[in-house]
Amino acid sequence: MPSGGLDTLLKAERGEIDPLSITADQYDLVVNGVELSSGAVRNHDPEIMVKAFELVRLGEEDVKKKFPAMYNAFCYGAPPHAGIAPGIDRMVMLLAGEDSIREIIPFPMNKNAQDVMMGAPSEVTAHQLEELHIRSTATQEEMRADGEEE
Repeated sequence: MPSGGLDTLLKAERGEIDPLSITADQYDLVVNGVELSSGAVRNHDPEIMVKAFELVRLGEEDVKKKFPAMYNAFCYGAPPHAGIAPGIDRMVMLLAGEDSIREIIPFPMNKNAQDVMMGAPSEVTAHQLEELHIRSTATQEEMRADGEEE
């Protein structure tokens, strides 16, 4: 949610202020330079949401197409809301006196986003696909083109 709401966006649209100077109602909890929590007041007004997207050359139809659930909820009067997400793992890192969050996470991923302890990601078996009623329509040629092996 932009600070100042719709008025701020209208001023930016008229060229009265620089759109890059618009701030939001956001907050962080930082301890000794480590961000422990982060949050914001969420945009809950469809008019403000559409105007913000218009400033980046997208229209109301784009908003409806890309964010239909949020847009519809706002049109029906979803209440103002805000949130904060505490980083429990980061708090434990500080309490444990560690310099890296990787020392706290039980199964950290490597630089290739693989969990070596769990062997993930891994190939899905035909039995797993059948069990979940999922059918792959990709051809072997398409899979090879994407870099996957047969």
